[in-house]
Amino acid sequence: MGALVGDPVRAGMLAVLMDGSERAAGELARQAGASPQAASAHLSLLLDGGLLAVSARGRHRYYRLRDADVAHAIETLSFAANLAGRKTEHLAPALKHARRCYDHIAGALGVAICDSLILKGRVIAGSDGFAISAAGHEWLAKLDLSPPHAMRRAAVRPCLDWTEGRPHIAGWLGAALCERLQTACGLKRNSQNRALTLTPKGRALLGEYFGLEWRWREHA
Repeated sequence: MGALVGDPVRAGMLAVLMDGSERAAGELARQAGASPQAASAHLSLLLDGGLLAVSARGRHRYYRLRDADVAHAIETLSFAANLAGRKTEHLAPALKHARRCYDHIAGALGVAICDSLILKGRVIAGSDGFAISAAGHEWLAKLDLSPPHAMRRAAVRPCLDWTEGRPHIAGWLGAALCERLQTACGLKRNSQNRALTLTPKGRALLGEYFGLEWRWREHA
């Protein structure tokens, strides 16, 4: 997987798809700065390597990350690359602030939400991972959210944020909270990249849901 992700063109394609979207081959080629022929070869490698899935619509093929596990692995590898000397100074401030990591919130906002859930005892952080506490289930019930009885994914798990160096919330809970904030118009998606914009309503919801008074400043 490291070899597949390590190529700049393939890394660029995967970065575009890290928001959980589906993109046509031509769009991925433009985003990664590759010719259509080169992009086709790279996409074939990613498909064969199990990182992507594809669906056909008429004459066009649309690519997406295979699943949340692949997104989690890519975020972890990105963190490892950052430790090895990759710099984030040139990353767009909006992406550092808040972005989608497949189906959940990453960046400074995602980490702040994670910190709040742990501080309030709604999520228990242990040596073997995260768990939703009894208080957390009571809080979720007030939001009309509850984990499905049968899930193929973890109810909650930490996802190491590569720009913050600390975990944000992934798993069912991370996806449910991201969807709730977007559905309530608290977060707006950027169609060009995976940045998320916090709206005035979103600031109010952060206070209501998590007790956060959000004042983000770009890291020095």
